[in-house]
Amino acid sequence: MKKIKIVCTIGPKTSNPDLIKLFKKNGMDILRLNSSHGKIEWIKKTIKDLRKNFSDIPIILDLPGSKIRIQNKNLIKNFKKGSSIVFTCGTNSYKNEKIVLNDKNIYKKVHKQSLVFADDGNLLFKIIKKKDKDIYCQTLEGGILKSGKGISFEKVVETTTGKVSKNERKILKFAKKLKPDFIGVSYTVSKSHILSIKKILNDDKISIIAKIENKRGIDNLPGILSIADAIMIDRGDLSLSASVENITLAQKKIINISNKFSKPVIVATDLLKSMIKSNIPTKSEIADITNAVHDGCSATMLSEETVFDQSSLSSIITMKKIINSATKYQELENKSFYEKKNIPDTTCLAAIEICKHLPITKIIIITKTGYAARKLSSFNLKPNIYAVTNNKIAARSFNLIKGTEGIYLNIKFLQKSTDHIINSVKNLYKIKKISKKDLILVIAVGYPKKGNKMNLTQIHNVKDLVKSFRW
Repeated sequence: MKKIKIVCTIGPKTSNPDLIKLFKKNGMDILRLNSSHGKIEWIKKTIKDLRKNFSDIPIILDLPGSKIRIQNKNLIKNFKKGSSIVFTCGTNSYKNEKIVLNDKNIYKKVHKQSLVFADDGNLLFKIIKKKDKDIYCQTLEGGILKSGKGISFEKVVETTTGKVSKNERKILKFAKKLKPDFIGVSYTVSKSHILSIKKILNDDKISIIAKIENKRGIDNLPGILSIADAIMIDRGDLSLSASVENITLAQKKIINISNKFSKPVIVATDLLKSMIKSNIPTKSEIADITNAVHDGCSATMLSEETVFDQSSLSSIITMKKIINSATKYQELENKSFYEKKNIPDTTCLAAIEICKHLPITKIIIITKTGYAARKLSSFNLKPNIYAVTNNKIAARSFNLIKGTEGIYLNIKFLQKSTDHIINSVKNLYKIKKISKKDLILVIAVGYPKKGNKMNLTQIHNVKDLVKSFRW
């Protein structure tokens, strides 16, 4: 089991069961569906099929958010450097001559000679003139524009309100029935934004991933982290956000704050984009992924790289190799961590010392909420973590946590006894997650009261338990 998880975005060309089996076999841990591009009926059908064929794979469903997007249907158009392009806030034109935007008032806010970014900044245009509802531009950096891609305008104040759109409410309505493991909230700007999503869902079994895509999200990050279950750094839009001069430093800041809240972080956008056309990644992509791992992310995400079957599998295999290389180096560093000495922090420090001085092969955490697993995973210990819970949905969500596998066991967790702990270890032995050769570290909460966490630590040679309990 690798430490850092790989999230793969799938589309109609990569959602067939045989290909997903290959994805999983070669390193994919979590699947993502993007409602900004996928049709509603396809998303519904795909989630149902995934639940039927791959019940153990966690699913992320992204909301579209309030991003300015291209409205033309079936648009695939190549713009070369120096060529002209017209964006319009009006209606569609004959044979896609104009690029229609979903924001019907943006033409009032843009300025002549300012820049226009498309597809996360991969295409660049300059505004030459405005006429009626049309914005005339010259291409500075060319490429292919497709339906649904995002558009950003320089010097336009971020207009994200944090309000849930009618379309998002529609998606959340069917999400309540299909129950993906995570909802990705695009352009998260505040704590109240997340609370409004939670109120509509009214289901604490669906976890919330806050997507940080602009400066307002960064500024309000502590409040967002207090209630979100995880963070996704969408670097494409974030790099175009006003006053975010250095996306690399912004990424480090977000991961650092998120780790203090013990919340998993997914790093997304253009990690291996060159592999859509090439068989090998660029040196900068390798450095980029390695940097994300060393910053402390829990997962890296492939977007376009796994939407098209031409390059999907090689991108996953390459991502896994880079992650493994980065984490091996990280294990050698084995940095100590010193903070306020409350019980969970002290238990973590004890776990670090135990793993330094004993050949611990597996760490078993008995947990309901995943708190202990999130806490311990941030220390990059060498042994794999198995987070055991008696909640199927929670078990799936634990698979986002770095270096952790969520395991569901049908065991009642007791308040006045610790018998469920040894029973959990027994079941792990029976299903071959641990063997007689393992020296295990077990972390749990014993005789819990409100607020108690990680107050019990045990070390066992599994062969001794097998002999004593006659397993």
